[in-house]
Amino acid sequence: MDNPYQAPIDATTDLPPAAVASQPSFRLPRGSFVVWLMVYLYPLWLIGSFYMTWWIAWHLLGHRPRPSLDDPKSIGGILDFLYYVPGIFLVLMPILVPIGLASSFLFPINVQRKTRCVLGIALLVLYVTIGAFVFRTLRSDPNHVVRWWLD
Repeated sequence: MDNPYQAPIDATTDLPPAAVASQPSFRLPRGSFVVWLMVYLYPLWLIGSFYMTWWIAWHLLGHRPRPSLDDPKSIGGILDFLYYVPGIFLVLMPILVPIGLASSFLFPINVQRKTRCVLGIALLVLYVTIGAFVFRTLRSDPNHVVRWWLD
């Protein structure tokens, strides 16, 4: 019978010192990487919500949704719910963009200080690049997806 007051035995204590040193030096807390990734990829969630809504409307209508003719609020089906998702992402933009920028340096992987700085800068550049691509795509509005949604 195990003693509930005794500290659990660490699996690495039975290993020789060389084996302990060769194990990976980082461990992820459960679920933290998934949360970090969802926040970091916010720009892709934003554009994806617009295009997924448009794509589902296309399949419900049988043709590409047209601005000023096919109102997304009146198509029905699952679009009654999905219509609000891009709006929620737009409302959360002032909060999620700064958090996404900060998450470039606050990633949940324990690495050495030099590696952390280089990785943080690389992730920041990637985040700004993704954000610029999403902004440019939504601004140029190919296929009039945003114009259709705002209609």
